[in-house]
Amino acid sequence: MSILDRLRFTPKRRIVGWAAVGYAAVIFVGAIAGAQIMLRARSRWVPGEFVPVLRRGNDVLLPVSPETLSRGVVGIVPLLPNKGHAVLGEHTLSGTLARRTVQQERGVLPTGSLAWVSSFVYNGTPEQLGIHFEDTHVTTEVGEMPAWHIPAMSGERDAIAIVIHGHGGHRAQGLRVLAALRRSGLAALYVTFRNAHGAPRVGRGYLTLGDQEADDVVAALRWAHEAGYKRALLYGFSMGGNIALSALRPKHGPLPLPVLGIVLDGPALDWRDVIRANGRRYHLPAFMARHMGRVVQVLVKRSSGQDFDAVDQLAAARSFTRPILLFHGTRDGTIPVSQSDKLAAARPDLVEYHRIEGAKHIRTWNLDPEKYEAAVEAFIERVLGRKT
Repeated sequence: MSILDRLRFTPKRRIVGWAAVGYAAVIFVGAIAGAQIMLRARSRWVPGEFVPVLRRGNDVLLPVSPETLSRGVVGIVPLLPNKGHAVLGEHTLSGTLARRTVQQERGVLPTGSLAWVSSFVYNGTPEQLGIHFEDTHVTTEVGEMPAWHIPAMSGERDAIAIVIHGHGGHRAQGLRVLAALRRSGLAALYVTFRNAHGAPRVGRGYLTLGDQEADDVVAALRWAHEAGYKRALLYGFSMGGNIALSALRPKHGPLPLPVLGIVLDGPALDWRDVIRANGRRYHLPAFMARHMGRVVQVLVKRSSGQDFDAVDQLAAARSFTRPILLFHGTRDGTIPVSQSDKLAAARPDLVEYHRIEGAKHIRTWNLDPEKYEAAVEAFIERVLGRKT
């Protein structure tokens, strides 16, 4: 008897039962994977691709790939024994290759080399920009968090930006804005947080999506205060934006240093919405994405004790008191741009919103670096005063 014949003679109730069990299994397995992604983030490498380089004067020709065809500016770093770094402009197609013009270059980017290319632009330390920095550590209750300290160009210790990377990210993802911070007269402290790459593992290594990580940012403010700084700006990318806003909540106590403004790039403001949106991102039917999202939330809460209300920044928006500079790309497939739309609508008195058409997740700088940096510098001057 064929399978179709067997199905024809099988009671419909039994078929429905099998289908229900299969559906539940798919939901549960997908939810387990989703929960683990939410809870763990210790990626060692800055995302990018390795490609061969063909140099033609001030142009670089690269094989076509998602990174080499990324909109806006990208960075490229040749592998050893070559040393160097270049910033490449917008691409055009040249036959079957992507052609990009070198906008900035340090060291050598020779033809024939194998290189890392990425829309994150940098994968190292501030040294890639030719900027002096100090390796340091921020002391917290759970261990020493590695950080980069970049003094202000004036040498004065007045205002400092605390730069916070995102979920599964690295401090290098924030180097794109370092030049603008320095032109504005700020020092910078590029920090990390518990259970991220290079930082101490706490317990089972689970993130709390901004809640406990905020204590590490408060500790960074304490480090800055003890180092002689008088005021601060918080600058958060993706989950780093949630951490920055969480650090300002009363539960984390009085701040060691006055925070006069916040810059957010693609911030995760409501994690429950992020879970639902990422189900849709993988083209699941709406009902399946909804069911899987609910199970992910349950698994995350049971595994780590996650308090989703504690990191729901949209619900807390009415309590915000500091001015906010907000960037978000309309093609962000990780954090829905609608979250930033809601924040801007809820607090037009505090939020200066730059909704960047066509930009992907935390790639808003790449599409127009000059315009992005001008907005950052103007915001800093408005909230912190004249450049030092």
